[in-house]
Amino acid sequence: MAATIRATGSLSCSELVRRLKSASWSSAMNNLQSEWTARGEVATQRAASYGNVYAGSRAAMVFDCVMSRRRRYESVVLPLVAEFRLTPNAVSLRALAERGPGLAGATRPYPFLRGDAEVIQRAAAGLERFRQDHGLDDDAAVRSWAEGAAPFERHQDDEPYVGSIKGIGIATFAYLRMRCGADAIKPDVRVREALGSLLFPLGDGSDLALLCVAGAAAEELGVTRLQLDQLLWW
Repeated sequence: MAATIRATGSLSCSELVRRLKSASWSSAMNNLQSEWTARGEVATQRAASYGNVYAGSRAAMVFDCVMSRRRRYESVVLPLVAEFRLTPNAVSLRALAERGPGLAGATRPYPFLRGDAEVIQRAAAGLERFRQDHGLDDDAAVRSWAEGAAPFERHQDDEPYVGSIKGIGIATFAYLRMRCGADAIKPDVRVREALGSLLFPLGDGSDLALLCVAGAAAEELGVTRLQLDQLLWW
């Protein structure tokens, strides 16, 4: 039965996890504890610096978060981000919101998938609007937005600044919040496969179910979700 339980928006995470918990949960937590004992210190260090990777370069952060969809991160996305950082469109959220990612200053055309450029520009515009609404600089604005957006992590399309943008799904929303400095976990392939290999029940395998299971596991282990993300992702 547990494998067929669906993570609907009306079902709380606690109720979902309660239904999913079975004999394998204890074994899964033991496996996770072993992983944490072996690599928890490194995961903690990575989590501590995660939200500061794009300090002073939040336009590049938005570019990264959108371009990472359906692409290899280290070999494809990071080189593209490095190129984008050198363009005038990467100067600030405002510049990216006004100009879009574009091609000005780029050494070659970006390999945009359908809708990428528009999503990047609209996400930057949403964060820029939040920044102006609250009178903050780019770094303070994205941190404040990310923390305030926590209640929308399971229904991001209700979040008015970024989550409601077509093309910003649950995983991208979580990743953007993490890069902004908030505590979250990205329900991507690596995290899903890692939890599964540790014997955690994942319900219907949806992003929503993964968020609930990962959150419960992090709480039981006594770590943040971002620390768990870094442990599982690497």
